[in-house]
Amino acid sequence: MLIDGVNEIFIVTTRITLVTFLLSVYCSKEFVSKINRDYFIKGAFTGFLAITIPGWTFIYALKSISSGLQSIFISTIPMFTVFWVFLLYKEEKITRLKIISVLIGLFGLVLLFASGATGLSGDGDLFNGGLLALIGVQGLALSNITNKKDSQVIPAKTYLLVQWIASSIFSIILFFILGGEIEVLNQSQSLRLLGLIFIDIFNYSLFFYTIKRLSATFTTLVDYVVPIVGIYVGYIFLDEIVTNIFFITLVLIFISLYLAVKDEAKSQN
Repeated sequence: MLIDGVNEIFIVTTRITLVTFLLSVYCSKEFVSKINRDYFIKGAFTGFLAITIPGWTFIYALKSISSGLQSIFISTIPMFTVFWVFLLYKEEKITRLKIISVLIGLFGLVLLFASGATGLSGDGDLFNGGLLALIGVQGLALSNITNKKDSQVIPAKTYLLVQWIASSIFSIILFFILGGEIEVLNQSQSLRLLGLIFIDIFNYSLFFYTIKRLSATFTTLVDYVVPIVGIYVGYIFLDEIVTNIFFITLVLIFISLYLAVKDEAKSQN
């Protein structure tokens, strides 16, 4: 998410704004014909949860923790989705096995925070970085629920675009509040930013259309692969430090995910 030599405020605002512009080309026709006040309010709320909160918290978390460690936090999205489903979304049944899976995952996080490991060779701060990452995770977990609920009644392209439009507005406001400055990028920085933009479009669109067809808990199980890729990419390309506590936490989170998958499979049979 970070690009060397570019301020993080400019990165996150530009990413979200340009993704919105590109998606508007694809979604604008349906958006103009279908949008109404209720759709906009619901889409704006989900956009704030799914795009604005993680977009801003994750990029600042990377100043205090490694990308590999952040990927471990991201892998807890299914666990927290189960927690919020239990409180807010009564249509999905939460069984005893899912509750146990959440407790196992939480125990892994407690061990991780107790270790103080940041994955960085220099200065780092697990408390601040981890807290920011977990705030972003809560936004994504809650958005899984609102996406699942609202996408059943709101036209897909309309709902998708309004989320990004609202998030662009939120981000531009934050950009000026935080004193952001417009920067001129060189070719390498521009290409990397463009790559991030197309990754955003692909990932979010695929996730959105998947969660419309499957349960909120089941869809987030793709996060199995996130920490594995994140840890090894960070280790190989960014010289990040991988400690034993990372793997202990991952094992506990994977056990948590496995129990959730097992329970979800039973409920669908």
